Amino acid sequence: MLIETAERFCSLRERHLHGDVQGLYLREPNLILLDRDLTSEQRRCVLAHEISHARHLDEGCRMDRWSERRADCEAAMMLINPMEYAYAETVYDGNIMGMARELNVLPWVITAFRERLHDDPTLAML
Repeated sequence: MLIETAERFCSLRERHLHGDVQGLYLREPNLILLDRDLTSEQRRCVLAHEISHARHLDEGCRMDRWSERRADCEAAMMLINPMEYAYAETVYDGNIMGMARELNVLPWVITAFRERLHDDPTLAML
């Protein structure tokens, strides 16, 4: 589903990326690049993050804190079902690592989802 979502906005390619770069969105030529060595969990999370950049036609890698936070929060909303989050939060007593394993996401996605809940508490009622 994420691949289809990405392809609605831009092209998607995988290749070896250097350094700690796991993925990036290039406004020109409207392309998401993912590191080919990512685990399936990393791939889902990074792709969702880069889809947000593609949706908003962001320019440059790590352009500013605001757009990175927005991309993290939008990725969290794409990847986490609020009911499953509530279950994981109860079972793991709020432990980010346990919740991330349960929800098949990276810990930063849990943190972003919590920030989103803080910004919009009605999400907890979905």
